[in-house]
Amino acid sequence: MKTKVSFVYLGASIFLILLSVVMGGKWLINTQVAFICSMIIVFASFLSYRGMIEKRLENGEIPEQRDELDKIDDKYELFSEDENIEEKELSKEEFVALYKKERKKNSGIKQSFANLLQSGGGVFNPFRLLAYAFLCVAMLFLIRNELFSAIPFLVGIGAVPVSSMVLGFFIRE
Repeated sequence: MKTKVSFVYLGASIFLILLSVVMGGKWLINTQVAFICSMIIVFASFLSYRGMIEKRLENGEIPEQRDELDKIDDKYELFSEDENIEEKELSKEEFVALYKKERKKNSGIKQSFANLLQSGGGVFNPFRLLAYAFLCVAMLFLIRNELFSAIPFLVGIGAVPVSSMVLGFFIRE
């Protein structure tokens, strides 16, 4: 799997280099600086969220996994194993009412704020903040030396999310 990841991102970088050969010198420096900064941000985000999840697992905040069939059949955990529910067909109105009730329970400003607080450790992790600071410094360096061009910079940054999407099609686990 690691080799697939490496090849996809290496291929994206090579594509940017070949594109830059056609477009000119400013394209090369802008796309490569943006690509490298974007990769650093992705790597720092991965490390910060991995650390946050490992910490939550150690503290027992993440419940035990449900089996795959239960995940498919009861995606939103509407039915509990503890309750004795008779199997019956719900009418459209009953289903809509049940859906709205569960949706309301799992949404709202309180739930959003709780999710923000739980993921705050990953969002404000020093690794991520340093990665974004590095992006800003790199951009300021290019601007200061009159090498910055917005379109190639955006193409370089956009290459990482597009590569990640392509990688998602290759890796099915």
